[in-house]
Amino acid sequence: MNCIRIASLLAIPVLLATVGCEKKPAAEKLPAPVPVLASAGINNATVMWEKVKNAASYQVVVNDNAPLSTEGTTITIPDLSPSTSYTIKARALAPEGSSEWLDSDWSDPVAFSTAGKKALAKPVLTVSDVISSGFKVSWKAVRNAGSYVYKVGDAAEVETEETSFTADGLKHSTKYVVKVKAVPSAAQADFAVDSEWAETEVTTEGVATLDAPVLASSDVHTNGFTISWDAVPGAGKYNYKLNGGAVQATTNASVAFNDLTALTDYTVQVQAAPSDANAANYEPSEWSSIQVRTLDLVVLAAPQLKASDIKADSFVVSWAAVPNAGKYMCSIGDAAATATTGTSISYTGLTAETAYSVKVYAAPADAQTGTYKAGPASSITVTTKSAPSPDDKGGDLSDFTEKPIF
Repeated sequence: MNCIRIASLLAIPVLLATVGCEKKPAAEKLPAPVPVLASAGINNATVMWEKVKNAASYQVVVNDNAPLSTEGTTITIPDLSPSTSYTIKARALAPEGSSEWLDSDWSDPVAFSTAGKKALAKPVLTVSDVISSGFKVSWKAVRNAGSYVYKVGDAAEVETEETSFTADGLKHSTKYVVKVKAVPSAAQADFAVDSEWAETEVTTEGVATLDAPVLASSDVHTNGFTISWDAVPGAGKYNYKLNGGAVQATTNASVAFNDLTALTDYTVQVQAAPSDANAANYEPSEWSSIQVRTLDLVVLAAPQLKASDIKADSFVVSWAAVPNAGKYMCSIGDAAATATTGTSISYTGLTAETAYSVKVYAAPADAQTGTYKAGPASSITVTTKSAPSPDDKGGDLSDFTEKPIF
């Protein structure tokens, strides 16, 4: 019996030694995830996969670039280019320090393409205000547009932030092709591209004939007058002529005529004409005509004469100034008239007790002869006094003092 116990005890260490020498199982690779494209935008894409059991995280590589890591089962890849093809692959990562699991192999690559930028909608064009030299083009604002580019005929492209433009300085009776496109705003530059060109044809009107000016006269006087008219739309100047004479031009809406003859009929003609820059788009108007008669010369008034300081051999004739008179013509008897600018004249060396006829009339100054003419003469008869006696010392009787007689 004792032998059996000893044998049993000897067998226990051998069993324990056998148990302590068992080998641990080798670490196992995680299965590779299968990436699937969830969505692709213009400059990004989202990839997803099913959860891999025992995986701690995942890595994704795009076109063999540096890997991107995530603990989830989706990832969004940024900073891609529009309308571009890419390949993506993924792998599962084992928990750090795990002795049971190894990182998976990379999955088979999956190809995808990003979306392209969308073109903005074409503007819908409306044409208005068509004239011989231009027209207006307008449109409604296009969503996400920051500006617009337009082109008229062979002219250079023009960019504007407005939703209309006016074309001017064009040729009359001419067909023009108009193009307009929408351009994305700065905020939409990564998502949109220019629209297609919207196109329309516009034909300018034919040459317009300017309206004839309507003439009116004013400031009519003896040697001139003024002709005026309202400005004619589209006119750059006005041609005019007097009594069919040489054509002259003015940019004003009036013209003054001077140095004409009094009491005379004159004919004035005026025509509206385009400026040199618009000569190809407008024709001159018909000639407008007006007749004006200058006034007669103003007759100066007759001076009112009076005599004074009458003596045997002299006297003075005077008068009040006549309005607008520049001088006075005076004559005595049959003598020739003499001029004076004063308002009196003295005559000396006369014969005593003799009647003299003096005539005076007002005359215009040389500068006023186109407006005024000499008035009628006024006359006055003056009789000189008696000559003093030899004993008369020439004093007046009022100066005589009677002396007493002794």
